[in-house]
Amino acid sequence: MQSNPSIKRTRSKAPPKGWIRAHRATSFKAAPPGRFRRILRYVFNIWTLSLALVVLLVAFLTASYYWTEFSDRIDRKLLSGDVFTPTAGIYSAPKILRAGEQINMLGVIDYLKTAGYVEKNNHADASRSRYSVEGDVLKIEPGATAIVDGKQVFHSLAVKFAKDGKSVASITDNSTNSTAEQVRLEPKMLSSIAAEGDGRRRTVSFNDLPQHLIKAITVTEDRAFFEHYGVNFRGIARALWHRYESDE
Repeated sequence: MQSNPSIKRTRSKAPPKGWIRAHRATSFKAAPPGRFRRILRYVFNIWTLSLALVVLLVAFLTASYYWTEFSDRIDRKLLSGDVFTPTAGIYSAPKILRAGEQINMLGVIDYLKTAGYVEKNNHADASRSRYSVEGDVLKIEPGATAIVDGKQVFHSLAVKFAKDGKSVASITDNSTNSTAEQVRLEPKMLSSIAAEGDGRRRTVSFNDLPQHLIKAITVTEDRAFFEHYGVNFRGIARALWHRYESDE
């Protein structure tokens, strides 16, 4: 059988010159980004990042201010004993202090302490009743507890003691700037109205606590307790570092 002769093609396989010139690439044009990338661009850009940094800075400054403010309030109330100050209870009759009475200054101060008074320089709440000593004169300044039904029941006094310090020489009522033969002092609390099992409460300041007790608690719990504002970041970092070294 005679085989078919091969047919030779003379036409070039290359595209026409005109087509090459028309479709020649002159510049590169990237494909448009996808929808998800466009959304990310709208969310994360220089303006949104700047606004986020400003908000974070304002939040940090606000939190730092209130952290410091309330830390100082807690320290002032806790260390001065205001947290344990009862608001309701059973009181004794007001003490009658008379001119010429045989009582020394320490006796009057002890009574004032049982009635809830604190020293004037104490960093307790400003509404607390206070006393101060100036030579042989004891100044008594009642606080919010001296006001009953909107009326000042117990007045500010200046009690002067005799030279031997064993008796009251004179009593001056500072509200009327007049001398009084006898005055009433705020009553002391006999028992507080508390929950069952709470028992009787007494105002205790930080200075009343034994130093050995304070050191024992701080050494056991947090040695840097008086050096930070509630969170010991340095101690936390040190503990994490020691744990990392022990794992290795």
